[in-house]
Amino acid sequence: MRKYPITVLFLLTMLAVQSVGVVAAAGVITLVGVSQTEHGAAFTFRVSGKFSKAQLKGFVHVENGGDYGLHCTQVDEETIKCKTSQKVSGVNVSVSLGGSTFWAYVPEAPAPSPSQYCYSVWDYWDFTNYQWTDFGPYCQDAPANQGDIILYTVPDPTGSFDSPAIFIEEDVSDACSDPVPYNGPAYYYPFCPE
Repeated sequence: MRKYPITVLFLLTMLAVQSVGVVAAAGVITLVGVSQTEHGAAFTFRVSGKFSKAQLKGFVHVENGGDYGLHCTQVDEETIKCKTSQKVSGVNVSVSLGGSTFWAYVPEAPAPSPSQYCYSVWDYWDFTNYQWTDFGPYCQDAPANQGDIILYTVPDPTGSFDSPAIFIEEDVSDACSDPVPYNGPAYYYPFCPE
């Protein structure tokens, strides 16, 4: 009859340890955060005690998805940060570190955004009183090169239309009698106002 209360006490103690953290050989470790970065899943642990390099090695197990290495650094006396593969995204995982195992959900990775290079488009029209005006930004997936020609949409008050412009890298402010605005490489209408 005495074994029953001792067993219950032991089980309650184990549950309390699980809810606070896991006692590892070097100290207590608790998983406090899971996030997704552009380089893969990231895990943050709160610890007490110093962990050796060997204890900072771990892995992430994705059910039906395999195991991925866990690369960890003890940032300070209380924090360990770990990263793993970009393939770990939108799944439940078990994380093993320092002799302890934790279960967590890794959020979906953000969709990659295309790199865009945006430039001013300088031109003049009768509706701008023939003053150089920035009709940009004009954005594209790759950087512009000297001499590239584009068609951009002119927002004319009577109706929009397309017009050409050429990419120029050097300062063109003294290219016309009316100073041409220059704030770095941009697209320009290739002729000066008359």
